[in-house]
Amino acid sequence: MSTEETTKPTGWNGYRFLSIDDIAAMQPGLARIMPVIAGRYWKLYYAAKAGNWVHAKFQVGEIQELMKFGSVTRPKYEENLEKFINDNLGAIETALKNKDLAAFEEAYHQGIKDANDFHKVYEKPITWKLPPSPPPGMEFTPRDIGSWP
Repeated sequence: MSTEETTKPTGWNGYRFLSIDDIAAMQPGLARIMPVIAGRYWKLYYAAKAGNWVHAKFQVGEIQELMKFGSVTRPKYEENLEKFINDNLGAIETALKNKDLAAFEEAYHQGIKDANDFHKVYEKPITWKLPPSPPPGMEFTPRDIGSWP
């Protein structure tokens, strides 16, 4: 081991010392992030359909954060992730702000089309579609935040 290797910063994870390079290599790519994004996009739809604008806006924010993270860990996709955030999620945010379900539906389904087009650009054998019912175990009925358990 060289002197340079022994002087690099490390951190203890409770089992071994990890270098910054070890930690960087463990950062998830889009294969690990996209299923989480898809789940949030699914929840976004049913929250908006239920008129739960607060929950829907929350999901949009979470999707944006995940996509920004993905653009850092996988810069190859940065341009199209930013395009989706700005164009597709931007249109969805506007519809949610206006509580305009028709505009939301249009923007949401355009997002699915555009996401699937991006999959084709990168030659990914993925076609996402909206599940026909809300995620089990999720309640989308609008509630006052003060009434949350």
